[in-house]
Amino acid sequence: ARKHLCRETHLSTPLLASSPRASAWCGGSFLAPCMLLDRLFVVYRDSVDNSMSGTPVPLAVLEVLDFNEKQLCSTRVVRVDPHGVWKARHPEKVDAVERLVGRTYNCLGQACQCVYAACHDTAARTEFMNRFEVYLRSSEIDPALLGEISYERLSRGVRLTEWCSPALAAARVESLEIPPLVTPQPARPGDPWEGWIPVGSGRPYVHSGTPHYVVEQLQREARRVALEGGFFARERSRDAHKRSHAEANPLEEGELRGQKSRKTSGQARAKEVKPGRLVFLKDHVRSRGPAHATHPHVVVSSTLQRIGGVHQARRCVVLRPLPEAAALPEATHAVVDTVGLKEDFARTWREHVAPGSLLEEAMLEAVGLHRMRTTPPQRMNNAWKRLAPGIPNPMHGNPRAGA
Repeated sequence: ARKHLCRETHLSTPLLASSPRASAWCGGSFLAPCMLLDRLFVVYRDSVDNSMSGTPVPLAVLEVLDFNEKQLCSTRVVRVDPHGVWKARHPEKVDAVERLVGRTYNCLGQACQCVYAACHDTAARTEFMNRFEVYLRSSEIDPALLGEISYERLSRGVRLTEWCSPALAAARVESLEIPPLVTPQPARPGDPWEGWIPVGSGRPYVHSGTPHYVVEQLQREARRVALEGGFFARERSRDAHKRSHAEANPLEEGELRGQKSRKTSGQARAKEVKPGRLVFLKDHVRSRGPAHATHPHVVVSSTLQRIGGVHQARRCVVLRPLPEAAALPEATHAVVDTVGLKEDFARTWREHVAPGSLLEEAMLEAVGLHRMRTTPPQRMNNAWKRLAPGIPNPMHGNPRAGA
């Protein structure tokens, strides 16, 4: 099952093939289960006519800062009314959305709901995977495969139909921050295709910097799951209960269904901010940070703080980069922007570590600290195998091995 950061993106029911080509994909072969992008921009557009029946015009632009094949996570509102059309016709809508520019939200769903509420001055929710859109341009896309697979999911007890595009090859595509008002038609065969799609129809999205071996692994996993006849998790008993309750208690238009959010266990939350914990920063934070942002970090303390333009206070940790001897400056980051040492150690070593570098020293020091956090302490070789399975141990004969 795909486990997403917010429940609106959780896929909880079996895949329903919606076309012969979709069925052929489920039983046949395909190249890779993703589209590769450098950046992912999501756009909310609507008609500026009072009748709301005219051609939709972009009103708000969001950038998904952290995304992968399973999740659309940290999202920032980056632009409002990029063509200046809304300002002339409905300045009150522009003013309402402008207050959100620069704010960062934990996931795409939360950002979309806040933008939609600001645009319409209402607390009613929208099915953002279908209502918000992405403008793509690529010479490697077959438009016939976009949104080809349909499936059903439950959202707050209501059954919805959404689409995705797993049959696409590992096509490199460009997501435009400022899309044109009118979608151009290809001048001649072979010209790049471009156009609008619902954000949900393009999933799964994968960053273009994803290592080739990871893309191949995703390809094998998608083929295995497809051949088993389903791409998503089976319906759970609690989903059936929600659906039956929703059918027996229908909502009026715009009415909200109350539901308590499920909290992460107290033990897990405490572990995330425990002093001495070893973590890495996520890729979208590394790419915008100094050189030592790639280093492993030690949690020094935790606090609630407004950070990164987020309106509400978030759980944050003060992090000290390794190695200790380098005396690198501490920094404060949101807990959601960190991952555990074991989760990202092997990838960081393969992609970034050069022999004799400061990063290598930091990584080896992290192994030494990691082994001391168990009782009794692990042997150095065992600690390395747990953190970097399949990677030769560089500490044999290394004077820093005992650090």
